[in-house]
Amino acid sequence: MTQGISMMIRSSIGRKWIAAITGLLMIGFVVVHMLGNLQMFAGTPDKINQYAHLLKSMPGVLWAFRLGLIAATGLHIWATLSLARENRMAKPQGYAVAGRKSRLQVTLTSATMVISGSIILGFVIFHLLHFTVQMVDRSYLSMQTVSGGVTMPDVYRMVITGFSNPWISGFYLLAMALLFSHLRHGAASVFQTLGVRDRHLAKIIGTGAWILAVALFLGFAAIPIAVLTGALRP
Repeated sequence: MTQGISMMIRSSIGRKWIAAITGLLMIGFVVVHMLGNLQMFAGTPDKINQYAHLLKSMPGVLWAFRLGLIAATGLHIWATLSLARENRMAKPQGYAVAGRKSRLQVTLTSATMVISGSIILGFVIFHLLHFTVQMVDRSYLSMQTVSGGVTMPDVYRMVITGFSNPWISGFYLLAMALLFSHLRHGAASVFQTLGVRDRHLAKIIGTGAWILAVALFLGFAAIPIAVLTGALRP
């Protein structure tokens, strides 16, 4: 088994599989996270506050999920960067086989994925420090509310306070736009790696990737935009 894992790591096909599977896991997390966040529009702060309180009431499950996500993210970044470096090293062969224009297009797409992924990672770290660890704004530590007779963090107020800062909202929207681009380009590669070669099916998957990327962008972007425009307020 150890030898098989070692061969998979050394193989470019194996690393593509790692990137594909971890990519799907992260997409699943992003979808669930967006659905949770959209409770900001439930009409009452209690919904998002109780949702956050429920998650924090299960620290074992929550941390297992977080650690699994961190591991998946780390593997995805490693596999992607490794493949990008391998592609750059094979540039001379690439020119001979695919032609200059095709090779430049592949290189540009690969570079864009790496850069956008790196910025998204930086945003995720900032986002965790901001809302989870609460190091960016220490006033969050004193934001409490009572819901159903239980005292809990006032997550609704934290989100309103955080996104009232145009710089933070701007960074958030930039990260969501890059996530849109990353998902749009990455989804096709994921299914190609998983063996989908049919042209008609690939077209359907490509359209689905567009729809998913747009839905995620609109879902996440709606909150900071609503806060900045006053549609969401304390």
